[in-house]
Amino acid sequence: MKKKNIIILIILAIITAIYYCPIINWPLGPLDEAFILVGADKILNGQIPHKDFSSEYPPGQISTLAVLFKFFGVTVMIERVYDLIIRSFLSLSVFLMIRFLASNGTALAGWVMSLIWLQHSSLPAYPVYPSVLFIFISIYFLLLHMKEQKDYYVFLSALLIVLSILFRHDLGGYAAVSITIVLISRRIAGVQSWTPLIIFIAGVVLAGLPVIIYFFMNSALGYLYNDLILLPLSMAKYQVFPYPSLSKWNLPFYVFPFVVLTGAVSSIFMIIRKKDDTTAYAILIISLIGTLFLNQARWRSDIPHLIPVALTGILLAPILLFALTKRLSLNTWPFRVVFALFIIFFGITLYSPITLIKRRLSIPNDYIVKNVNPDYERVKHLGIREDIRDTVEFIKKNTSKNDYIYVGVINHDKFNFNEPIIYFLSERDSASRYYILNTGFQTTAEVQEEMVNEFKRRPPRLALLLTRFRDEPNASRIDTKADILDNYISSNYELRETYGIYEIWMKRS
Repeated sequence: MKKKNIIILIILAIITAIYYCPIINWPLGPLDEAFILVGADKILNGQIPHKDFSSEYPPGQISTLAVLFKFFGVTVMIERVYDLIIRSFLSLSVFLMIRFLASNGTALAGWVMSLIWLQHSSLPAYPVYPSVLFIFISIYFLLLHMKEQKDYYVFLSALLIVLSILFRHDLGGYAAVSITIVLISRRIAGVQSWTPLIIFIAGVVLAGLPVIIYFFMNSALGYLYNDLILLPLSMAKYQVFPYPSLSKWNLPFYVFPFVVLTGAVSSIFMIIRKKDDTTAYAILIISLIGTLFLNQARWRSDIPHLIPVALTGILLAPILLFALTKRLSLNTWPFRVVFALFIIFFGITLYSPITLIKRRLSIPNDYIVKNVNPDYERVKHLGIREDIRDTVEFIKKNTSKNDYIYVGVINHDKFNFNEPIIYFLSERDSASRYYILNTGFQTTAEVQEEMVNEFKRRPPRLALLLTRFRDEPNASRIDTKADILDNYISSNYELRETYGIYEIWMKRS
């Protein structure tokens, strides 16, 4: 890499890290962020993912964070810094990949878009970020293979796909399928042998085998299948969110899919007209992955589930623009006009994120880290609501670290989610392997009976029940009439204290 390019990359890295610094001070997430924090804490205490506790995500994110906790301490600060680093690398990977196939100008445009959209998604430690990062790097190695015809790049690509699967098995799986399709199409087109495909499949199998052996030796393969396959399927109709209607706020839900579908069609025409073109196959790979990612946004149409499609669209659009203008042989001024039109068209997707970021961002307060909770080592730099503080104080005073507790909801037959962050703040373990509650799963009689049996084996010292329901346009609004868990708690526990929306039920004498 030239010295000039290294300097540019260093400058961008510094700007990126500074831009993401407010992540450190974002409010503590009671569910999604807590899912990662509590999972990492459990691993740190010797528990095995999926066997000892349920997780609808693969173990990559919580295991990585557990290692960081081991060396740097169990604090939200460590998790936020880790998240900042992952997002920074993800934005830089967008810049490097676009520049590899296009120009510095188009790469900068994609980099800026990635900054804004990754700031717009306000879920710290979201496993999607490292998964997409490894997918992008995997594509980069595959493109290096196409350009230099060196097979070890294919093997590296396969290793990175396995890493992405360990963070999000669905996204990594989509990428693996897309790469396989492209490698087969290149063989059919006669531009390569079967060797790269064989190396890719062998690399995925070899890299994934140690993980399979680990869970097999710990008798956890069945739990793994239940958590990653059966659990999401059972929750599907209860968490689906309809695709939004067209409006200025929802333009990204239409622009990004349009980009990936346009890329898919354009790449096919490019490949037909020119048999071996790295850019054409790059557009095809990214388009296929983005098209499969649409399943996320189609299933639950909100910003976090749109992020994978948005990032592939942000990566693809500048590459597609540069490739098409190059093939049209536009000179300087026509190219600038087309580039300006592209910025305007793509810029309309920024209306919603920029508006929300402006509302949320407070300079310089968001860049100042304060010790606001000296008594809470795990979260000493973040403010905590008074009702949460009182609840955690009660739990700490009335239980020991060896006691189990349960954080649930007032009605287990109709709810949206619980708040597992209480486990992390109170430093107490869950009496059930289901520390995260999901409507469509814990609302069934079968799972509630399983949880009651868990409580009989290791009774929770107290049960924290909270009102946590929001009316969504899906089956979660239906009362399943499964009262097994509610009846067990009311029969064996009595209401002791109430703090805001939190009811604390202590075990009867």
